[in-house]
Parts: sequence; structure tokens; C-alpha cells
Amino acid sequence: MKSFIAVGIGGIFGAISRYSLSVIIPNTGPFPLTTLFINLLGCFCLAWLFTSFTKRTPIVLGIGTGFCGAFTTFSTFSLETLLLLENSEWLQAILYVVASVVGGLACAWLGIRVARGHVV
Repeated sequence: MKSFIAVGIGGIFGAISRYSLSVIIPNTGPFPLTTLFINLLGCFCLAWLFTSFTKRTPIVLGIGTGFCGAFTTFSTFSLETLLLLENSEWLQAILYVVASVVGGLACAWLGIRVARGHVV
């Protein structure tokens, strides 16, 4: 039960943080830079956390599954990609998908390396 509560509380703060960043750093052009930044940061943080703390305590789950899960925005990423495609912004859509996937993998890899003390 503690884990469920921790995930819920983390989710509240993750969603508020995600929304706050989107207000502080709004997208100014057709490319969804804010969502990309949030997703890359979330990939790094989640990979670092779950590598550094392998025991899934309620606190770790609250931060990882709750906060990071609500903070990252894969559903927003999907919708924004479809909107770019609907607006015939093909190059922007392809660039966004590639940058999100490759960047997310790179940030997760970096998070693991940092957590293991193998700083680049």
C-alpha cells in the first residue's frame, strides 16, 4: 500500500512539474522542443535512479514510476507528432521522432553510466 501512495504522490508532483516547465519554456515554433527536453531529462533521471537504487522501495517507486512517469510525456509526444504530420510538417515530424528516440536512449545510457560512476 505504501508503494501505491508513493507513486500517486510522485505522480502529482511529476505532472505539476511537467506542466510548470511547459509554461516556463513554451514552444515558440512548430517543433515541440519543450516536450523533447522533458522526455530526454526524464529518460536520464529514470535510468539514473533505477540503476543507482536497485531496491524498489516506496520512495524509489514514488520518484521513478510516479514522478518520472507523470513528468515525461510520451502521450503528448505521440499527439504532437501526429499533428505535425497532419500539417504536412514531414521533416519536423521525422526529426522530432528520431531526436526523441535516439536522444532518449542516449540520455538513459548516460544516466546508467553516471549512476555506475563511469562519468563520461
